[in-house]
Amino acid sequence: MQQSNKVLTKNKHGIVSGTLSGLAEHFGISKGRLRFVFFILGFMGIGFIFYFVLWISIPNYSQRAELQERQ
Repeated sequence: MQQSNKVLTKNKHGIVSGTLSGLAEHFGISKGRLRFVFFILGFMGIGFIFYFVLWISIPNYSQRAELQERQ
């Protein structure tokens, strides 16, 4: 099994903080679909909390090179 060199970080070209763009890039899914899911979850009340937790826990794009070296 081949190991991927992908590191989950925020994307520097994101709309707000790059959190959802980074997740979409890491998992290979559409940014628009992921944003739509979080938009719907926001109306349910859980989206804002989940986004905030991801925003705090995912490292910034500037740390990507350092994280890739650790792998």
